[in-house]
Amino acid sequence: MTGKRILFALAAVFFSLANLSACFGEASFNVVGDLSYNFNLEPGGRVMGEITVENEGNEDGEVKIYFVDYLHYADGRNLFEKAGSSARSNAPWFSVSPGQASVPAKGSLKVHYSLSVPANPALRGTYWSILMVEPIPVSFLTPADQKDDVNVRVVTVARFGIQMITNIGRSGEVKIRFIDRSLVKEGGKPLLRLDVLNEGEKLATPHVWAEFFNSKGKSSGPIDGSRQRIYPGCSGRYIMDLSGLAPGGYQIVVVADNGDDNVFGANYAMDLK
Repeated sequence: MTGKRILFALAAVFFSLANLSACFGEASFNVVGDLSYNFNLEPGGRVMGEITVENEGNEDGEVKIYFVDYLHYADGRNLFEKAGSSARSNAPWFSVSPGQASVPAKGSLKVHYSLSVPANPALRGTYWSILMVEPIPVSFLTPADQKDDVNVRVVTVARFGIQMITNIGRSGEVKIRFIDRSLVKEGGKPLLRLDVLNEGEKLATPHVWAEFFNSKGKSSGPIDGSRQRIYPGCSGRYIMDLSGLAPGGYQIVVVADNGDDNVFGANYAMDLK
C-alpha cells in the first residue's frame, strides 16, 4: 500500500453531568461552574450568556461544541439523539459560538450562546437539550506522516454535558406515575425497586419515600428513596434498602413529593421473606 496510511480509531465515550476534567496529551480541560442552566422565559423571550472552558494543561488543545437531545429511562438507558429530534428539544432555539476552537495552555475559552424561544403561544412546560463540550484528541488533528503502514489506535474521548433547560413561564402540568415495582436482592440485601414516569409537561424532581405497615398496622417509619430529576416523557428508578425490616407481610404507602403542591402516592401489598 504505497503512500497510504489507514487509521482505525475506537472511541470510547464517557459522558458526565458532573464536574470533571479531561486530559488529552498535555492538555487538560475543565468546564467552569454549573453543568445545568435553567431559563424561565415566555414565548418570544430571549437570553444570552457564556460558558467558560479552561485548559489547565501545558499544551494547547482543541474542543468542539454542539447540541444533542437527551432522554433517560428507569431501565438505565441514556439516549443522546440528534439535536432537534425530540418533541421537547430546545436545541433549535440556541445559537452557539464558536463551534470549534483551540484553547491555549493555562488559558480559557468563552463559549457564547443565545437562546430565542419561538413566539408560539402553544408552548407549555419544559424543553431541554445537552450542550456538549468535547475535546478533540491530538491524533485526530495531526495524523502521523507514515507510509506503507496500517495503524490501530484506541482513543478515549471524554465529553462534558451541560443541561440547558427552558421552562415556559409557570405553564405546564406535573404528573408522576409509579409504573413498576419489584423486590430484588443485591449483596444479600433485600431492596425495593420503584420505577417512576414523568408523564406531565414539566421537569419534575420528585423525592420518593415509602412507609411500611405490618399486619398489626404498626409503621416501620419512612424509608428514603432519594430525589431525582426526571424530564417529561422520561423515567427514573428509586432503590430502597429494606434490610432493617423483619420478614412478613406489609402494606406500603409510597409517595413522590415534587417539593411543591404536586404530591403523588400509591398503595401496595408486599411479602418480605
